[in-house]
Amino acid sequence: MASPAVTVCIPAFKAERYIGETLASVRAQTFTDFEVSIVEDGSHDSTEEIVRAFARTVSQPVHFQRHATNQGLPGTRNTAIAAARGEWIALLDSDDLWTPDHLARTVAHARETSAELTHSRIVLFDSDTGRDLETRGPSAAARASFPRSLFTGEYSIQPSATLIRREKLNAVSGFDPTCRYVEDRELWMRLIRSGARFAYIDAVTCRYRQHANAMTRNAPAMAVGVAEVFERNADWDAIPLALRRERAASAWLDAGRLVLRTDPQLARAYIAHARRHQPWAARLLAYRCAATILARFKGTTA
Repeated sequence: MASPAVTVCIPAFKAERYIGETLASVRAQTFTDFEVSIVEDGSHDSTEEIVRAFARTVSQPVHFQRHATNQGLPGTRNTAIAAARGEWIALLDSDDLWTPDHLARTVAHARETSAELTHSRIVLFDSDTGRDLETRGPSAAARASFPRSLFTGEYSIQPSATLIRREKLNAVSGFDPTCRYVEDRELWMRLIRSGARFAYIDAVTCRYRQHANAMTRNAPAMAVGVAEVFERNADWDAIPLALRRERAASAWLDAGRLVLRTDPQLARAYIAHARRHQPWAARLLAYRCAATILARFKGTTA
């Protein structure tokens, strides 16, 4: 059997509520040379039945696997990618949606530009009401300052809006399973530093589902994840040294501030990371003092 041009890789965890709608958007694609690789990450709801029913309605191959235990989003994406046969990997989260021309436009643009990663604009929509909230995509200024803007976060890429050459993705070993919250941002930086070419389509082809309270969920862990990404890229010579130091220090400080009152000892550790990048920054010294005082106070009242 000839290999498809694209493998659609979908990680799923307790996905029964939305995955049917997601798969319907895959079935509606005008580009049809694809297969689907779905991995359920240790959960046991009706996801498999929904996937089997979907498979009976399409002519494309549909592969389903399940992790015996939960491995997290990066590891689950990697499992789906490992089963892929396509030249291209199209990432799609189990609750996001594509417009019918998503694959057609991203594949055509990738071939025209010889890019290893192609992505489009997205529309955020409210999960409860279905109402469109905002459109997101890199500004002209962010595109002009790439890859600096990728480093700073001004240039954002939503995984469900991407098409990536499988050979290049495998060459950098895919997603890092130790990055549980900002695994996509970490991968984009690793790809660009490996020499991958990125291309942007200034059109909406993806609808990203925004869940209630998504922005505040696991905020301390998210902050640490962002700080670790800056730490890993502190040696990126394409980015000005002063900017690398400032962003790493600020990210570790943000992590420390989030846990300052609940765990001042941990806050001190995060601030110590920050001071490695900006040892004499007044704000870091002030927060270090505050964390020290709070730690001592908690010690005397324990």
